[in-house]
Amino acid sequence: MTLPGSPVDPVGGNAARTDALRSPAGRTLSLDDFVVLNDEIRAFVRAGIPLDVGLRGTASRADGQLEKVASQISEHISQGRSLEAAIAAEGNAVPAEYRALLAAGLKSGRLPELLSSLSELGQTVADLRRQLKLSLIYPAIVFLLAYVLFTGFVIFVAPHLLRSQEVFRTEVTFVTRVLSTLADTVGIWGPTIPGVLLVLWLLALFKRRVMSGETNLLDGIRWLPGAKDVALSRFARVMTVLVDHDVPLPEACRLSGEATGRESLRLAGDRLAARIEAGQSLATAVKQETGLPSFLSWLMTVGEQQGALPASLRQATSVYEQRAIAKLEWFRRVVPPTIVLLFGGTITLLYALTLFLPMTQLLQSLTEVSR
Repeated sequence: MTLPGSPVDPVGGNAARTDALRSPAGRTLSLDDFVVLNDEIRAFVRAGIPLDVGLRGTASRADGQLEKVASQISEHISQGRSLEAAIAAEGNAVPAEYRALLAAGLKSGRLPELLSSLSELGQTVADLRRQLKLSLIYPAIVFLLAYVLFTGFVIFVAPHLLRSQEVFRTEVTFVTRVLSTLADTVGIWGPTIPGVLLVLWLLALFKRRVMSGETNLLDGIRWLPGAKDVALSRFARVMTVLVDHDVPLPEACRLSGEATGRESLRLAGDRLAARIEAGQSLATAVKQETGLPSFLSWLMTVGEQQGALPASLRQATSVYEQRAIAKLEWFRRVVPPTIVLLFGGTITLLYALTLFLPMTQLLQSLTEVSR
């Protein structure tokens, strides 16, 4: 498949030349910018628009890092380089698995289809991140209000409460000592805690926007339930397309592993490819591979033995996609309310310990004195 505006072999088989084109690592694309870039490339390929012309237009409509990357890719392609080589030249600015998916799409001749699936994944991840950020707004507001009220209590109420205990000579308890310490040091911890949180937030923002490094589509959600299932579904999807178009199994395994963006699956794909190149069948190689889940291994084994490997891989893709969606939906519904309950419960407990407990002890002491 020769892409518009890319007279050089699009498969980009010359690895040395591709490595030589890599530019120094620059700032990575944000996930939203990456989705826009991918959608633009997919639209140009489908419409038969020369990529250098199309991406030049993308750069003129964009700003920031997207403008820079689109302009540079357009320049590389106009110089006769393939799309894969042009993307590789941008180094860490573009996700590593994206480069692997480009290779897989060009090998199979179904580049638009794979780019479409990647856009869906990228949009899903972006929506999930947005929802997670929104779900944290309410707990953050609760924390802010509680912190302000607690600080105000320590400054204005606690001194009167402690003075009353001194006047009536009530018993000094652990809670009273803690409250006294907080009142004496409020000038230190009061502004320090929000200051530290603000600095940490600014540092995280600076690192994300300025610092360079290898980016990954699943960065930031790897700890979420379903992230592994997303990677497995992509492994099965890419391998389905490659096997369907008679790409040699070793190459299909390697590209599928690289396209997941997950190191464990990349290594599993490399090991499978090495065993197949050594003369083993896919079924034998899969049985020896511990880096793949048993369900996927079983489907691949049965699929090869029955001569229906693409159908088995499609089934695996569907199963892992459904698992990922179910787990992420559970996370969306359960975790944000749980965070709110934890914040509310913790704040209520703190107020009970610092306000109501000392007041209760004071009233008990006054009752005993009156007797």
